This record gives sequence, structure tokens and C-alpha cells, in this order.
Amino acid sequence: MEHSIGPEEACFGERWAKMHGGYFSDPAVAESLLSKVRELIAQTDPDAIVDLGCGTGFLLSRILAGGIREGMRLINLDCSESQLAIAIRRGITCISQSLDSFLRRDLDLDGSRCLHIMRSVLHYFGRDGLTPVLEHIRTQMRPGEYFIHQTASFYDQRHADCLNAIYGMMRTDKWYPTVDSLRRSLQDSGFDVLDISPAPTLTLSSDDLSSRYGLSAADVERIRERISRDFTVPGSVFREEDDGFCAHLDYHIYTCAPG
Repeated sequence: MEHSIGPEEACFGERWAKMHGGYFSDPAVAESLLSKVRELIAQTDPDAIVDLGCGTGFLLSRILAGGIREGMRLINLDCSESQLAIAIRRGITCISQSLDSFLRRDLDLDGSRCLHIMRSVLHYFGRDGLTPVLEHIRTQMRPGEYFIHQTASFYDQRHADCLNAIYGMMRTDKWYPTVDSLRRSLQDSGFDVLDISPAPTLTLSSDDLSSRYGLSAADVERIRERISRDFTVPGSVFREEDDGFCAHLDYHIYTCAPG
């Protein structure tokens, strides 16, 4: 996964907290996912909560702030040393490993009952890498455990195609599935999909995307012209603006268990 981060490394930390309207640092935005995580904690009383691709550790910090059972371990797993340096907090263990190769035994989790969580990570693995990484996560889980993740995905294939075209023109390998195709990938990887629910939509301004991906004014104009010409989608997915464009990522929360 390391190679997929690329130029985004410079956007982590304080800049990341403010980007995209503060989406990824807003407790209100995270509540749809965190409320489901808290429900699973109450139902299953896990020995450890592992945030896969934790970034700067926002989710586990919110869980810790709300209080946890004594002895419950909180583990941030990410391949970026710079993000983990920000994520280090008392009561949270930070481990530098890649999501597609981490091993349960390396996290000292043998004999533990775990809850695995994730937010906005799977798209980094691209179309071809999605099923392999899901299969790997499944092999590291045990019966009775849960995997709950918030992933960008669309009910309409045209909307997914539009966003994938934008990201392709930004020279990234990121890829966004439909809800149905992601459900199938999860099932093919050995998961039972227990629930799918909506999460807040992420607004993507061309200014933020330019900062994040190093786009020039010519790049922005090229994307705006191509999408407006080749895609017929509602303004809720893509909208032209005077100085660029605005796009939107739909998010859904998937509650899964090993099948």
C-alpha cells in the first residue's frame, strides 16, 4: 500500500485535518461509523480494537475519549511512519505495517478477540487489489470477530464510473466500486455482509484535490471539460464551477463477519 500514498504524504497532519472541509477530523461526521462501532463493542466486548489504515488515529482517539473497559487494547495500524507519529497517544499502540501484509501474531493478538475497523482505505488498493486485500484481512480474523468499515461506494454504476474517471485523470490508482460489487467482493473474500448503511457524503473541491494531488490549472480544466462532455450525472456527483469543479464521494458502512 505504501506506493499508493505518494504525494499525499505531504497532506497529513494539520493540513489533513482541515482538508475537505475537515471531514476526517469532524466528530459529527464520524458519528455514523463510531455509533456502530460502539454498538459492536457493547455486544461483543472485544479484547482489542484494531484500526486498519488508521492514518493519524482519529477514530481510536474518539473511542478512547468515550471510555473503554480496562484491559481493552487499542491498536493503530498504518504503513506511514509520519502519520503514526501524529497518532501516538497514551493508551493507543501504534504499529507500522501495511494492510495487505500485516499478521495477527505480529500484533500480539493470538488468543484475543478482536474488532477490526477501517475508514476510507480500500480505494487505495485499486480495482485489482481490492479482493486480495479483503482476502488477507479475512485470513487474519477468527470466528466470532467483526470487521466494520466505511468505504466510498455508489449505488449507481454511472456515478462510480464518473469518480473513477476523475481519479484516473489525477494520475492515481485509486478506484471506487458500486455497493453491489463491493458486497460481492466481500462475500467472495469469505465475509458475511450483515448490514450496509449510509455515511455522510464527502465533498471534493478542485482546490483541495489540486493541493492533495499536485494538479495544475490545466489539469483541473481538462478534468472539468472531459467529465462534463462524457458523463451525464446529477449535480450531487459532479458540478462545474467558475474556477474548477466539485465532485462528491458517497460513503457506506459495511458490517461484516467471517463466513
